[in-house]
Amino acid sequence: MREVERLGIIMAIGLEPAPQNKIRVTLQNVIPSAMTGGGSGGGGGGGGGGTAGIAAKPYRNLSAEGDTVFEALRKLSRESPRQLFFAHNQVIILSEELAREGLEEIIDIFERNPQIRRTTWMLVGRGEMAHLLDVPGRIESSPSQRIFGIINERDLTSQYAVQSLGDFIEQMEIEGTQPYTAVVEAVPNQAVPTETQHSTAEGQAMEPRHNLELNGTAVFRLDKLAGFLNLKESRGLLWVRGKVNGGVIEVPTPDESGKLVSLEILRSKTKLQPEIRDGRILMTVDVEVESNLGETTGPVDLTKPEVINKLEALQADAVRDEIESALAKAQQEYGVDVFGFGETVHRKYPREWKEMKKKWPELFSGVQVEMMVDTKIRRTGLVSNPVESK
Repeated sequence: MREVERLGIIMAIGLEPAPQNKIRVTLQNVIPSAMTGGGSGGGGGGGGGGTAGIAAKPYRNLSAEGDTVFEALRKLSRESPRQLFFAHNQVIILSEELAREGLEEIIDIFERNPQIRRTTWMLVGRGEMAHLLDVPGRIESSPSQRIFGIINERDLTSQYAVQSLGDFIEQMEIEGTQPYTAVVEAVPNQAVPTETQHSTAEGQAMEPRHNLELNGTAVFRLDKLAGFLNLKESRGLLWVRGKVNGGVIEVPTPDESGKLVSLEILRSKTKLQPEIRDGRILMTVDVEVESNLGETTGPVDLTKPEVINKLEALQADAVRDEIESALAKAQQEYGVDVFGFGETVHRKYPREWKEMKKKWPELFSGVQVEMMVDTKIRRTGLVSNPVESK
C-alpha cells in the first residue's frame, strides 16, 4: 500500500515540440496537503495571467525534454522527490504543433503504460503547455480540475466533441472513420474588462485574466491534425454521431418579429443509412430530437397547434443547418470522414468496401447526404403565453 505523501499524483499531462527535434513533457502534480488545506485562491504563475493570490497553488508543474516521451518522463522521475503516479491522471493535452506532426508514436507510450487509463480524456491544446496548465481559477483547485469539470458538464451544450484516449485510438484503427477531439485554450476572462480595472480588496485573490475553455474540435487525417471545427460545426458533428444529449437551440419566433425562442434539447437519436446507387454513395442521416420550450422573448401563442408545428419545423431547420456546416467543412475543406460514413458503408457493403477503402478520402468528399430531421416539442412550461406589459 503506497502512502499518499510518497507519491507524486499526476492529474494532467501536456506534450509539445521542443528545440532540436525533442519533445517537452509537462506534468501537473497535485499537492494533497494544499488541496485539503482549502487553497481557494488558486493564485497562478505567470503563465496563467499573473494573479497574486494569498493561498499557495495546490499543484506544481514539472517539465522536461527528451528525444522521446519515455526519456522525458524518466528525467522527470529522477528529478522528482516523489514517485510519479499516473493512475489518477484526468487529461492528456497534445499541442497543435505536435498534432500536426503526427501522434502515432506519441500515443504508443500511453497504450503501454498500465497506469494510464484508456478513459483518460485527450485534448488538443492551443498555446504553450506551461501557460495552459498554469491558468489560475477561483473555484477549481487546479487547471486539470477546471478542464475535467467542463468535460463532465458537456451535455449542457453538446458542443464539445471530446474523446477519451481509448476512443481516439479506436478511431485511428477502424476503417472508414477518422479521429477527432476537443480543443482547449486560454481565453480572456470577461469578468476582467481591462488590465487597469484588475484590482481587488486587500486580502483577496485577484481575478485571473484568462479562463480555460473548450473551444471547437480538432479533426484528424489518420494521426495528423487536419484542421478545426467551430462550436456550431462541432455540434453538427455530434448530431451525426448521435452524441447530442442536451443543450439549447434558438429559433426565431413564428411571427418573424426578430424575437427568439429557446428550446432545451432533452434527447436525440441518429441513424445512418448508406446506399450505393448507380455507382454513387448516398448517406441518409435520420435525426430525431425531443425538446422543451425554455424561453420566448416575443409573443408566441403556445395554445395553437400550428404554432407548435412551426416551432418544430424551425427547430428541424436549425439542426439541419448545424449538420450542413459540419459536413461542408469536413467534406470540402479537409476531406476527413470524422462522421464514420465509411464505417457504415463497410458494415453494409463489405465486398464493395474492399475496393472503396483504397480511395475513401476522395469518395467521402463526394458522398451525397440526405437529412431527415424529426423534432418534437414535449412541454411548453406552465405559462401558455409570454407575459405582456399593459
